[in-house]
Amino acid sequence: MKCVFVTGANGLLGTNLVLLLLRQGYKVKAFVRKRERFIHFQHNNLIISEGDILDRQLLKKEIGPCQYVVHVAAVTDQDLLSLNDYRQINVQGTKNILDACKEQKVKKLVYIGTANTFGYGNLLKPGHEGLAMKSPFTKSLYAISKMEAQRLIDRSAKTINITTISPTFMLGAYDTKPSSGELILKALNKKVIFCPSGGKNFVHVKDVAKAVIKGLELKTSGENFIVANENMCYKTFFSKAVRLNKQGSVLIVIPDFLLRAAGEAGEIFRRFGIKTRLSRANTKILTIKNYYTNSKAVSRLNLSFTPVDEAIRDAIDWFKKQKRV
Repeated sequence: MKCVFVTGANGLLGTNLVLLLLRQGYKVKAFVRKRERFIHFQHNNLIISEGDILDRQLLKKEIGPCQYVVHVAAVTDQDLLSLNDYRQINVQGTKNILDACKEQKVKKLVYIGTANTFGYGNLLKPGHEGLAMKSPFTKSLYAISKMEAQRLIDRSAKTINITTISPTFMLGAYDTKPSSGELILKALNKKVIFCPSGGKNFVHVKDVAKAVIKGLELKTSGENFIVANENMCYKTFFSKAVRLNKQGSVLIVIPDFLLRAAGEAGEIFRRFGIKTRLSRANTKILTIKNYYTNSKAVSRLNLSFTPVDEAIRDAIDWFKKQKRV
């Protein structure tokens, strides 16, 4: 039986991936920082392993029995104050994974990147794997750290069989933190919803999990696939959430100049060591159309995609079951 070691197994993608791997007959070692953060779930082929990806010796030991590794774990918080705050996990943690995979001679590593390390586009010419990362992501501390990690991955693909899966904005059930699902929570049961002028690409997390498993089966090394689905502006996205939750809400688009002012205020807070998601880069991101195509993933990985309406509905239903709404 094939054994897969999954880092970040308690997150949105990690949890969905673990459940799908088990359904498809894999043995899974789920690596988490704290055991209690994983969902209450038991399976004969599931081992919950507790630890830190900064612990190199522990990683080597835990990966040992597994032929396959999926590196999902990353710091995605947008309120950290310095690049080094992201580098510790996103870059050094990735290097530790690479070193452990090399030492243990794993057959395959699938690394979870981000579509934002590639250039975005518009509806007519969406971004793809051949475009270089563009501003404002070139000034986003999170995106910079993921790009640095991606360079490590690309260099190591010459000695380790690696496939990178780079998803866009994932939605679905089991968003325990929550992470991306927080965007949905901001809209539920609100009479007035304020939305930015920009837009992004949305994808069901289950589709990303399927792409990861396709990546495990890929024999070639060094490939990177954007896993994306529907491009839409924030107003359209929130309209879908409102309709699916059967609520009456008024949607108001925030003028770009107000977001720019909020970003400038955030920069001042940050200089005084106050954590905030507000920054020039983060607020600028909210005003652009951050759109991508999934053409390479469809043609090379033979992927099909779930409507984003279903992803939103799954997220809403899960948040309600968890009494988050």
